[in-house]
Amino acid sequence: MLLNSEIKEIKSKITRFSELNKKFLPIFILICIILGLIFGYYFSYSIKFVKPYVSIPLFIMLYPMMINLKIEKIKDSLKNLKLMISAIILNFIISPLLGDLIGTYFIKNLDMMLYVGFVLKSTVPCSGMVIAWTGFAKGKVESALIIVSLSLILSIFLIPFWMVILVGIYIQIDILMMLQKLLLIILLPIIAGYLTRLALIKLIKIEKFKKIQPIFPTISSFGMYMIVFISISLESTTILLNLDYILMISLGIIILYPSLAIIGIIYSKFTNCCYEDTIALTYGITAKNHSITIAIALTTFGGLTVLPAAFAPIIQIPLMILILKLSSKIEKICSPNEKTI
Repeated sequence: MLLNSEIKEIKSKITRFSELNKKFLPIFILICIILGLIFGYYFSYSIKFVKPYVSIPLFIMLYPMMINLKIEKIKDSLKNLKLMISAIILNFIISPLLGDLIGTYFIKNLDMMLYVGFVLKSTVPCSGMVIAWTGFAKGKVESALIIVSLSLILSIFLIPFWMVILVGIYIQIDILMMLQKLLLIILLPIIAGYLTRLALIKLIKIEKFKKIQPIFPTISSFGMYMIVFISISLESTTILLNLDYILMISLGIIILYPSLAIIGIIYSKFTNCCYEDTIALTYGITAKNHSITIAIALTTFGGLTVLPAAFAPIIQIPLMILILKLSSKIEKICSPNEKTI
């Protein structure tokens, strides 16, 4: 059993380390991006061996967040129809149409396959990173879970629909892949986190458990650093060998992603979201799923359709950090009296 003095010392160290991690988060992420580009380019053959094990850092990122999760709150979020309707509107109406508009003006004239890849990128919904970023920003992780789960399920039907409507090409979605994502992103971390929570409360009691809770988001950040490094490394060669197209893709993504974030915040304000749900919705519309997009692009199209999804993390990740840094201002925008969306 841990003594009170030991608990206080651990808490003090955790607090200092958490503050250091939060303060230098943008620098750590930038280092991961640069190292990923260099390592992936010069050791492209070696990094391919890491690809089957990407689920490990993903689990490291999500599992600690779930230890702080209260299962009963998920039930409340499931009853929140406005939350689910908002996620559908933002992810499956606003995002594809805006992506098509920007892609038409900035990318379509360059290469048709680049345009198809850009539209696909804007149509594929959120990733497991939504849950992590929401937790870092002290948003409602339960809401993020519902948004991610609902979006992944609906994407099986709505991605093919929008690709036919917008670019005139039908694509088939790998349902097994989507179910695997749900298992890795949602079910396994929730089960592991819940069992760990019960074990810790039984072992050290609820009072001491609350004192060590701040360590879990910090542990999640290490998983995030690994995910950033691996995801950039895997696509480094594709990015660096197509620099002639990168400028216009960058311009399109720089317009698309911040626009989605602003739309998410404004929409949340006008639908009377509390801060916690606003953060979940904002990250839910801006943190797109790169792995699913790349998998669809490779299996259906190939070639340059992969490039927008391969390059997007370089812009998406700094934007996620910017939203995190602006979280206090976003909280002021939201009505403090509202408790639910």
